[in-house]
Amino acid sequence: MTVAQTAKVKEALAEVEQEKEAGGKRAVIGLLVAFGLLLAIHLGPSIPGVKPQAQTVLAIFAWFIACMVTECFPKLAIGLGTPLLLVLLGGFKIPEGFRAFSSGVFFLGAGAFIFAGTMMGTPLGRRLAVGITTAMRSIKATRIMAGLAGADLAIGGVLPTVTETALFLPIVKAVTTFMKGKEHLPETRRIESALLYMDPGLMPLFTGPLILTSHFPNIMLVGYLATNEKISISWIQWFWLNLPLWGLLPILYFYVVWYFQLKGLDIPGADIELGRMQKQLGPMQWQEKWAAGCIVLGLAIWITEGWLHKIDTNMVAILVVVLLFLPVGGISYQAIAPHVLWDVLFLLGGAICLGDALSASGAVTWMANLAVAPLKGSALPIVAVLFILVAALHIARAGVLSAVAMGAAFIPLAVGLAKPLGASVMPFSLIVINCLSYAFLLPISITAFMIAWGATRTSAWEVVKFGVPLTIISNVYVILAQSAWLALIGYPLR
Repeated sequence: MTVAQTAKVKEALAEVEQEKEAGGKRAVIGLLVAFGLLLAIHLGPSIPGVKPQAQTVLAIFAWFIACMVTECFPKLAIGLGTPLLLVLLGGFKIPEGFRAFSSGVFFLGAGAFIFAGTMMGTPLGRRLAVGITTAMRSIKATRIMAGLAGADLAIGGVLPTVTETALFLPIVKAVTTFMKGKEHLPETRRIESALLYMDPGLMPLFTGPLILTSHFPNIMLVGYLATNEKISISWIQWFWLNLPLWGLLPILYFYVVWYFQLKGLDIPGADIELGRMQKQLGPMQWQEKWAAGCIVLGLAIWITEGWLHKIDTNMVAILVVVLLFLPVGGISYQAIAPHVLWDVLFLLGGAICLGDALSASGAVTWMANLAVAPLKGSALPIVAVLFILVAALHIARAGVLSAVAMGAAFIPLAVGLAKPLGASVMPFSLIVINCLSYAFLLPISITAFMIAWGATRTSAWEVVKFGVPLTIISNVYVILAQSAWLALIGYPLR
């Protein structure tokens, strides 16, 4: 190692120590801020138009956000502490407050993390990573990220977003192992964060609204319109209505490349590591074949749901986990457990509990109505109304992690607001719900993105800096491009 390289390493290590010291101070301040907000809102004067329980849930929401942004508690403690506060302060009964921990989405998340742990704890993940990287015939970070994104896009129409994340998270984690031993380098951290944000986190979310069956709010909106407004939308019609949204995919790619300054970067050590890993991996072992077979079986069951069987998507994940650890497979739990993100799983459960409570208590409706009321009867152009409304709804939507909870809270609201605002129901509600699907203001704003973030070494504040501009870009694009497209094909907003 040269003198210059040694100096660079020492400088990077010094920065890490400074970050740790700053993080400790931030944690103490965050603790005071979090509990200060909790007590101030919970014990403070009644907020006009807000029920006591909803006010308490808002206080817990503020506590949750402060804890996440300042990282004053471990993720596990935040995840378990949130429903505990709902029970102790919010008046929820224990089964109701902790309901998310028995929900299908929680079990789907558990399956996703165990799949990832299996692929990391066996050579299977590294083998897939080597294969994909070799197929790209490049060690450029941008080329490898594009290859993974292309594979993600190819299956995006048949898998729910969280399932897609479960499939790609371990593959991307395996790619990042090429940089083992070089974690202190700033370019290594940028590449790692970019790959994890892009492929398991954002690609499933950006492809979700494109295909009717790949995103829960899509199905929920179509069902609600059919039942309450007698508006029928077929699978192919959904594809046609949302055609402009495909333009967001290159925007996403170039935004990630620009934000993380990936242009011209090689994955450090990939040229040497690829050859070495291929030799080390050798022939595929029985454990890998068993793990691959179980995961492929799960994928096949997901794809054929409702066609050949009625096994719920969430239960498929648990079924695959059970199959993985059958003695015949030879997979040791002790080898897998260290690679499972248990703390993020419990944070996921706590965030879903909070989202459900925000919706059930009426807090979401109250937050949304703050901005909606002044818009009723306004003479503003409908596109301007959409910009104001969507911005306001994103504030209320920020803590609703579950896509299902988001749909349950905002689809009736969006459809109900269309007529009072003088808008056509279908195009108006479609654009609003699509905008709320592109929500990256906080790491807890949407499940797949939170799972991917949990696998990185980035703070919640770094996610905010990355996610806010991306949310704004995506929403401006959806409102302008989709409203113009819908008007062109015969569905004007007014």
